[in-house]
Amino acid sequence: MRVTGGIGKGRKLNVPAGERVRPTSDKVKQALFNILGEKVDGALFLDLYAGTGGIGIEALSRGAGRVVFVDDARESLQVIKQNIELTGFGDRAQVVPSKAESFLHKTSEIFDLIFLDPPYALDLEPLLTIIGASGRLKPDSIVIAEHFKKKVSVEQAGELTLYRETRYGDTVLAFYKLQVNL
Repeated sequence: MRVTGGIGKGRKLNVPAGERVRPTSDKVKQALFNILGEKVDGALFLDLYAGTGGIGIEALSRGAGRVVFVDDARESLQVIKQNIELTGFGDRAQVVPSKAESFLHKTSEIFDLIFLDPPYALDLEPLLTIIGASGRLKPDSIVIAEHFKKKVSVEQAGELTLYRETRYGDTVLAFYKLQVNL
């Protein structure tokens, strides 16, 4: 697993041993950041279920202003810190040991981009509903949920609405925005 673009392009990242963490493939990372494009520049980016930190580090490499990495597994937190150190992005990174839901209830930060890649068995709708209702999004913020292709993307989760979906092999990226009430 490597950083695929930006100033850290080509840097190899560590991955925890075992099968608990399923890092996003380099192909999917490249596609995600090609879709996001300039929205990453200067963004406050939240990487929920950060695992290896690969997505958040990619965001930092491509110009995100700051990334908050959230995970509740000790081994993942250690690997995320190692990967941040390897890439030299420590001044723009914050690692938070927490469950995703708890973090969303406690934080006061407003994010431009939120990426979540929970275990594939987890039901995304409750978490997406919490994100939409949390007040942690700007009107133009984007929430991206990665899930297995055999799961159907949630069309509506509270205040979040699906507006785009892309498939890469077994992986689906579902893109959400706040619902606009006219």
